Amino acid sequence: MDRFSAFWNTPNLKAWALVWLGFAFLPTTINAFALLTEYERTNRDIPAWEPFLREYSSGVALLLVLPLVRWSINHMPGWAEAPLRCVAQFLGTALAFSILHLVAMTLLRMAAYGALGQSYAFDDLRDDLPYEFRKDLLTYLLIVLVVVGVRHLIRLSRSLALVEAAANATVDQAQPVAPTPEPARVELKVGSRRVYLAPADILLVRSAGNYIEVVTAGAVHLVRRTLADFQAELPAPDFARVHRSHLVNRGAIVRIDNRPSGDMDLTLSNGATVPASRRYKSELF
Repeated sequence: MDRFSAFWNTPNLKAWALVWLGFAFLPTTINAFALLTEYERTNRDIPAWEPFLREYSSGVALLLVLPLVRWSINHMPGWAEAPLRCVAQFLGTALAFSILHLVAMTLLRMAAYGALGQSYAFDDLRDDLPYEFRKDLLTYLLIVLVVVGVRHLIRLSRSLALVEAAANATVDQAQPVAPTPEPARVELKVGSRRVYLAPADILLVRSAGNYIEVVTAGAVHLVRRTLADFQAELPAPDFARVHRSHLVNRGAIVRIDNRPSGDMDLTLSNGATVPASRRYKSELF
């Protein structure tokens, strides 16, 4: 139970649960009641459970393919760096999203109708296939726009907060010096423990599958987070994304070696060597 509670309390999971609620559960519930009303007005008989089965099978299928959307957003190249690759990945993932959603929805309906002693075949969906495909593409586009937009708003609000804090510090310089407050800390959920680190103590953050490794001078903490989400919690001027799977503390860099390809090798204060892609030079310098 403690592990489930810790898993559910991750901000990333809650955010995607809200995405599913807004794009799947609520619309499907509204559509099911709308179908019942339509059938009543046209004096057509239909079991009261059937609209809900059809709509909720679509909602559950959407839940099953949301990890594909999350993966695509987290691995989407920057528009300014690779616009063609960005468009190609978006269209390819949108097509895969629609196909997987339709297949999962059909299999769920076949299983549910079979459990009720009835039959449901792909032919039952064939007439609605163009409509379902267009609806899936629109749903995918809206999810991507909402998630990316919210992430940018969060980063913008944190950047504005840093600018405001810097401006307030400038004004306060003319006033008597107050006791130095405790530095802001970052919370890490490592298994059943919570670890608190000052950003200045973090030397390096690197991706490790569905986890990230937060490296300090004395330890490596494995945390179930994405690199992009964790970067948003760190002070932007102090940390730089140098690779799609590496984030470094600028103050920890002691040497930069250039490669003929344009890529670089960064040597940190703890002796570790970190690869830096030429695609991220603008963030580093």
